[in-house]
Amino acid sequence: MASESESKPSEVKLTITNEKVNTSDVTQGIAVDLNERDPNNLHEDLKIQFHEIIGEPHTDVFSFDCVWVNSYKIFTNTKIWCYRITSLICALPVSFCWGIYFACFAFHNIWILMPCLKAYGMNLRILRSCFNSIIETFVKPCYLAAGYVFYNIRILKGGNAD
Repeated sequence: MASESESKPSEVKLTITNEKVNTSDVTQGIAVDLNERDPNNLHEDLKIQFHEIIGEPHTDVFSFDCVWVNSYKIFTNTKIWCYRITSLICALPVSFCWGIYFACFAFHNIWILMPCLKAYGMNLRILRSCFNSIIETFVKPCYLAAGYVFYNIRILKGGNAD
């Protein structure tokens, strides 16, 4: 009979580094500017004001002053509060989804796309070598021969044919 120590699988210890991985360190030390939230001007086209959308053409066609002022206030506050409520409800789940998307995108680029492109480039180098050999063997001699045929042709410009 086999002893107990022989029937148990042996333990394998694997140490990659001494560094402990802590996901809370990912955002540590990064300051979030609460005043300038679009420092790269990604959304210039979304900076829309009331007067860029609604305008009364001239003095003959205009609403009462109180309607104009209140329309401005309603438009501006509705835009602000609808955005705030929508972002309150959706920003965290959407941020989570975009985080997953860009993580998958990075994974795809690192582990799938770049190795495929590298392998494709290696295959193209082999094909280029074969193509160059075919050109050197079959096509180049034909062009050299044609060049030698036309090499000694001389065109003389003559005046009289007497």
